[in-house]
Amino acid sequence: MFYRTISLVLVAILLHGSIAAQDKTQSPPQTVAKMQQVLHKAQEKDKAVKVILNKKLDNQKKFSGKVSDISDTGFTLTDQKIGTTKTLAYADVREVHQKGLSKGAKIALGVVGGVVVAFVIVAIWAVHNID
Repeated sequence: MFYRTISLVLVAILLHGSIAAQDKTQSPPQTVAKMQQVLHKAQEKDKAVKVILNKKLDNQKKFSGKVSDISDTGFTLTDQKIGTTKTLAYADVREVHQKGLSKGAKIALGVVGGVVVAFVIVAIWAVHNID
């Protein structure tokens, strides 16, 4: 009975994760104002951004790097690894995201990790006390 309950909980977690991943891939394009907000925030914090384009440019649809210049029509992205710069227009960009985890995501991961550790401890304790 105990193993069946654990199996059902794990299946529910996996199904929830796959449904959430499907919803995330079908997001509408960002507005220019939202893109500028993300770009300015990343530039202030000296953080890298991930850019997803509408169409391929140089055989790539995704770019990442630090924002070096922001204008009304587009922005310049500097690749940290090879040092090249690309100027991208807002019309060509679908989404801009700051790389890394947000503070809320880090807190959520900590809470989930704590719950998982507590669940494993209770499961081990229950198995040892069944005998």
